[in-house]
Amino acid sequence: MKPRSISIASGKGGTGKTTITANLGVALGALGKKVTILDGDLAMANLAIVMGIHHVKTSFLDVLAGKVDVSSAICENYGIKVVPTGFRFEDVHETLAKFKREKVEKAVKELLAESDFLLIDAPAGIQDATIVSMAAAREMLPVCNPSHTSLVDVYKLIRYGNLLGAWTRGLVVNRVGKKAEIPTSEIEQFMGRTLGNIPVLAEIPEDSKVQEAELEGIPVVVYEPDCKASVAINELAKFVAGEADLPYAPQEARDLNETTRRIIQALTGRRA
Repeated sequence: MKPRSISIASGKGGTGKTTITANLGVALGALGKKVTILDGDLAMANLAIVMGIHHVKTSFLDVLAGKVDVSSAICENYGIKVVPTGFRFEDVHETLAKFKREKVEKAVKELLAESDFLLIDAPAGIQDATIVSMAAAREMLPVCNPSHTSLVDVYKLIRYGNLLGAWTRGLVVNRVGKKAEIPTSEIEQFMGRTLGNIPVLAEIPEDSKVQEAELEGIPVVVYEPDCKASVAINELAKFVAGEADLPYAPQEARDLNETTRRIIQALTGRRA
């Protein structure tokens, strides 16, 4: 198994993207994969909360600032590694302006070298931190809700990802079952007309167990493995874990160098 980097992104907030990221990571871990989740939402991070990590002393912001090695920022829970960003959103712009390139390069290489999957929880919308998260990954997994506004927003996001060279295998539709939803067939028709072949990979149903699990700080695939949402997420994990239709052959050295180049270019606007 060679490392794969996947940015999980959404066109707007409230889609449940972070919940999908956390639970997909735990589900991949249950399949025997070595998983690391990096919180790429530098300003509004909440991955740690979803993963039940409530005390973050050292975060990815400290790594970007060159204060610590990435190993100091790694937490472990539910069988996977998590690199939280923390809650010091006022430090983000100063950190990005003064980040240490060598530290970033070393951090990305270390995370990929020790993982089968590096999942990056990207912030919603299109902003500086989103660009960093998307540029750092070879693949992108967009998440939307079954509504017209969410669909249009994720369409814009996929187009932007294409410009950054992030491959989008398909779309995850979350919270299916809400009122005024768009059927999957209509979503796929829209994507086919505008972007080519972007299928819906998974429909994650609206499920009260998801909210219950979040209140407890436990991923729903652990809290209630047999609920509808957990079953759908576990099926998505099996699909994501497959490599049969990847448009590139994961090779460790190339993936490490390519991902490093992408994140440095996104942070600085210059090629590494």
